[in-house]
Amino acid sequence: VKPVEVTKGALDLGLDNTFHRGVPHDRGADINRSAHDQSLDYGLFAWWRISAVLKLENVEEDHFKASRVALENLFVLKPIDDKRRLDVGLGWFTAVEASIHHDTTNALVFGPIVAMKLDKLVVTANPFLERTFGRNHIEGIALNYGWNAKYEIREGFAIGIEGYGLVENLGSPPPWRDQEHRIGPAIFTELTLGNGLKIAPDLGLLFGLTHATPDVALKLNIGIPLVKPAAAD
Repeated sequence: VKPVEVTKGALDLGLDNTFHRGVPHDRGADINRSAHDQSLDYGLFAWWRISAVLKLENVEEDHFKASRVALENLFVLKPIDDKRRLDVGLGWFTAVEASIHHDTTNALVFGPIVAMKLDKLVVTANPFLERTFGRNHIEGIALNYGWNAKYEIREGFAIGIEGYGLVENLGSPPPWRDQEHRIGPAIFTELTLGNGLKIAPDLGLLFGLTHATPDVALKLNIGIPLVKPAAAD
């Protein structure tokens, strides 16, 4: 889930991994057993982050493939004010994904980022639209969404719940059982490495809500700082 947050001058390595169990047998050929996104994220300004992403997929148990490369842009339109008890943050996300494997397709992904803070609870939603083009494309525009709700227990540790889903061709959507929707608990952490650098692992266990969704997905994401941003003037 993309947050409404950018740090100018920060260079981070993102390792986003998802492992699936209980893949529907009738869709086993096109649902990944696992997916792995490797990204380099750089804060150009306090309101614009750019990311270069390599997407890896494991469609068969013993076969990994590099499926797509992507260029992502995250714009902060209104940051959340941490000093306020109640506040709303707004952002915008745009990504272009290019196919590098004959089984995949190109895509344009875009949409708003909305976050609401109430004391130590932050709810963030990414209702993104996706349009595929070129080889293997799917007709229409899809809804590719994610959201989470995080409650901060203490500095550097939060618990919450999150959900993700995909509804293809919003103009003529498939029935509920053929859509992908999942939800489950998650923990979010920050671990100090020293010299002001922190790694940010988060772990989630997501459960499929429809026939077309894998029964269980284990999500492990880690953000690793490569360059410490300069102190603000």
